[in-house]
Amino acid sequence: MPWALRMISFSAVLLLLLLFYFGFRYFKSIKILGLKPLWLYRLIYFVPAGLFLLYPAGGQIQYLMLGTFSRSGHPFILIYLFWYGLVCMGVMLNWLLLHDLLRPVLSRTGKKDRGVLLARGFLIMAAVTVLYTSVKMIRDTSHIVVNEITYNLNDETRIIEPLTIVHISELHADSFTGELKMRRYIEKVNDANPDIVIITGDLISSGRDHIEAGANALSGIEATYGAWFVMGDHDYWVSTDEIAEALLSRGVNVLENENTLVRHNDMVVKITGITELYSYNVDDVLLDALLNENSGQDLHLLASHQATDRIISAAIDSGVNKLLAGHTHGGQIRVRLFFYPVTPVRAETSYVKGRWKFGNMLMNINSGLGFTLSPVRYNAPAEVSVIRVK
Repeated sequence: MPWALRMISFSAVLLLLLLFYFGFRYFKSIKILGLKPLWLYRLIYFVPAGLFLLYPAGGQIQYLMLGTFSRSGHPFILIYLFWYGLVCMGVMLNWLLLHDLLRPVLSRTGKKDRGVLLARGFLIMAAVTVLYTSVKMIRDTSHIVVNEITYNLNDETRIIEPLTIVHISELHADSFTGELKMRRYIEKVNDANPDIVIITGDLISSGRDHIEAGANALSGIEATYGAWFVMGDHDYWVSTDEIAEALLSRGVNVLENENTLVRHNDMVVKITGITELYSYNVDDVLLDALLNENSGQDLHLLASHQATDRIISAAIDSGVNKLLAGHTHGGQIRVRLFFYPVTPVRAETSYVKGRWKFGNMLMNINSGLGFTLSPVRYNAPAEVSVIRVK
């Protein structure tokens, strides 16, 4: 079974369990309040629940009949509904657990109407959650956040004018991340008036159909010293040669386990671009040679798709100033369970999104623009990182 369908099937089982839990409390509340007509409230539950599960069911049928799975073979509305249902039920789990925790507490008060109070409160919060989750998911999926970061160099560094580095990642050009959204993303990049732009991989999601569109989007970047791209997992799975050719022909520089130098007035900026992926890892010897090559640099940037523990450790030991990476999509879907953001990405790394300081080194994990597996974002909007070096 393809990895994507396996993950979707696992998510569908989780959604089914959440729907059962919610359905039990929902119908219990309807009965306590004596709401009529019952057929209408059954319809309100079973129709959305059925629609939520059509996509994974269709995926299983497609795989059984054709031996393969592709998102393009399913109506987009069903794909969106499935992921919305999963997020909505995940948020609803907070109220389900709170409801069941409050029941024994309220039962000690001796109030006869405690059941009615809980049932009414539960249904109200369920309705609020459905509306809130819808609005927030639409906003987080379409919104692009610009995060300003300041990095202060020591006084000895030869920097006459501030240097602006823009870090972006995960363009994921595909049917869900179209040209309009990519153009909006690049406009945010150019609004920062960057000197250097670093793109940490995943130009496309899958297949070769969107390589040209992704490369065209990045060609719109306006930076004093240009844009620099390192390969991501999805690039590697398709064709790094084709992607590099498409980017280079449009003026976007590509770094595959190599160094380059940029001069900013009297300041020398060394950019190391490495390929660190699920399917390929830069050799330890080569990594050490790249990081420790002395080019008289005043500022050393390391760009990698994944910020694995060994890359972080090597960067710190080599005196790298900034480690820029992506890959995680900021979690993409982050559902808070009693204020703790739950995301599958935590199974892979604790560095999900944001920035960390390791001594003098700043590490920035950019949330990127596009999608993987699911075409939605929740509590993890697309991001442009603007780093001001002073």
